[in-house]
Amino acid sequence: MQLISHSMHKWFNQIGDLTSFFYRLIFTITQAFQDSRFVLHSSGKLRRFWLVHFRTGYVQRQISVRQGDCHQCGTCCNLLFTCPMLTKQKRCFVYGSCRPQACKVFPIDQWDIDEVNFCSGRCGYRFDR
Repeated sequence: MQLISHSMHKWFNQIGDLTSFFYRLIFTITQAFQDSRFVLHSSGKLRRFWLVHFRTGYVQRQISVRQGDCHQCGTCCNLLFTCPMLTKQKRCFVYGSCRPQACKVFPIDQWDIDEVNFCSGRCGYRFDR
């Protein structure tokens, strides 16, 4: 019986430690989300990942109605973090050869263009509304 009591006490202490951990984690995330750029670019990256890998039909339809061309300004390569394939001249090192799929289809929709515009960039693509 004493063994059960000891393990229960240890278990309750661990719950207290987890509660404290989750409180600190939630507080840290809340502080990070106060920066709207972080939230905007993080949600954009997650959305594009989801669309490219799980909604390929939607992506193909959007690409078929997309107009314009890439100006290779590098703004989309600096959303949330700077791409390691971006050169000092703000050109993609692997543009013509082995770009990731998310880069090949960027921008997927008007949301992506708005995200670039938010960063003072001018995307060469457009979608007729």
